[in-house]
Amino acid sequence: MEEDTAQTTNSQASVATAVPWVWLPMDWPWWVIVKLFSAILGVCGNLLVMLVLFNKRGARRSTDTLIGALAFADLLTSVFLIPHPQIATLPSDTWLAQVYCRLIYPSLIMWVAVVASVFTLTAISLERYLAIAHPFFFLRNVNPARTSMCIFIIWVAAIATNSYQVVVGYAAGNTCVIMFSSQSARFAIGLSVFIVQFVLPMMVMILAQIMTAVFLHRQSLQFQEGNSNSDRSNANMNHVVARKRVIQMLFLVTTVFVLCWGPDQIFFLMLNLRLLNVSFRYGVLHRSLVVLAFANSWANVFIYTIRYPQFRQAMCDMFRGDSNSKAALFGEVTAKDPRRSTRSSSNV
Repeated sequence: MEEDTAQTTNSQASVATAVPWVWLPMDWPWWVIVKLFSAILGVCGNLLVMLVLFNKRGARRSTDTLIGALAFADLLTSVFLIPHPQIATLPSDTWLAQVYCRLIYPSLIMWVAVVASVFTLTAISLERYLAIAHPFFFLRNVNPARTSMCIFIIWVAAIATNSYQVVVGYAAGNTCVIMFSSQSARFAIGLSVFIVQFVLPMMVMILAQIMTAVFLHRQSLQFQEGNSNSDRSNANMNHVVARKRVIQMLFLVTTVFVLCWGPDQIFFLMLNLRLLNVSFRYGVLHRSLVVLAFANSWANVFIYTIRYPQFRQAMCDMFRGDSNSKAALFGEVTAKDPRRSTRSSSNV
């Protein structure tokens, strides 16, 4: 009798593990085609930004390093945005199925890259404010090692804020399931994600850029009220204009981020709070908001090209094979010696 029971158990286990991996055929509705187009633009555009910055690697700069990290995050997002077949059935009792349902099925790596992009953009806004409003503090405390550490912390934070997906997603019943422990847990996670990944970064970015713009406006008024005929005053005004150009570009990048990701984030918050019926998910509205959100992954490249002449020049230099220029592209060269701050503050 015990042998029969053991055989029955082994037979059931073998049947369970015998369930094959079955993939659904690829369909090509309009939103999948647009996602593929966005992915191609994002991969090519952000790779171009990284190559341009690498071509100007001779100077140590914090803004350029952060812009490069932003391009890498958007590149990774674009790679995982490429449409791929979806799973139909899988052997749910295998470790490989659990890995798939906890990491691949919820697009965990892509969402980590998205959040890293948001946090990096926030760091760039703060870095520009410190460099312009507090140049002596900036030159004493900002260096390549600390910039790299900041990028590392950003990615750790991005992984931490998405770690809940490993818990709520798992393989069961030969398919992938996303299940919250309770409805209140779903509310709490949805609200926390909305605040941490969108609201707080947006507020910090906008506030930092407004404060930077106000500082630059006051500085330009001071120079105008000084001696407008002197060469030094003209040089200072040129530096203010250059700084304003960077801030205007970053403000445009922030605006595009809010316009692209804001509607999608609000939509998912309303779903998690049950203010919208679950039937709206995967409808036309949802598909349109997703397409709009991921347009942010390639939009920055066009902003750099259209609004920032130094980037266009650096791109032309790269294609000509000219890498002699050691000037920073988006920011300033970071100095190890604070005594250089009096000499370099005008270049911030």
